[in-house]
Amino acid sequence: MATPKDLVAQIARQTGVPEGTVILHDRNLMNAGLRSEGQRGRGKSVVNFTDAANLLIAVAGSRNVKDSAKTVSEYAPLVASSPLVFDDGGAEVRRGKTFGDALAALLEAVPSNRDAYVDPEQGSVDVFLYGPIPSARIEWRVGGRSDIIRYNGPERKRGDPYPPVADLQFIAQFTQVTIGHVGELVAGD
Repeated sequence: MATPKDLVAQIARQTGVPEGTVILHDRNLMNAGLRSEGQRGRGKSVVNFTDAANLLIAVAGSRNVKDSAKTVSEYAPLVASSPLVFDDGGAEVRRGKTFGDALAALLEAVPSNRDAYVDPEQGSVDVFLYGPIPSARIEWRVGGRSDIIRYNGPERKRGDPYPPVADLQFIAQFTQVTIGHVGELVAGD
């Protein structure tokens, strides 16, 4: 099982973001209740797949470190256009009604079938976060199967104000490489 320190180091290594910056994101998430609390005494603190997903969202989607918790609160609950469906040892798994759950599911699933993701010709996963108006997309391909899942805020209801329009757009992207390494670390393989 991975410790918060291990998770921070792995995400910094995979994303190229300085470790000190990732430490601050992690601290912000813990203070906001978006990461498992550490144990006191001789107990060893461990992180789970949701903790890892939240930290990846904060690192990839935050324009400023002080916005870590706000970023996770905006991106994690984004609603999926369709569920994430994948094969896990012969069983079809449906997860990812939200972006946060889909990312946690990918982190959990990829390490158990890592061989299919080592070679991009065998399979790939691309995760995109868009801002400043939060939305996300996951594109995956394994063998002959593929899908693109979009994640947006709640649908506008009649009478609701129109969402703001922004001419500026930023995009953050990471792939199955980050997902695989971080997932393996959290799984403890």
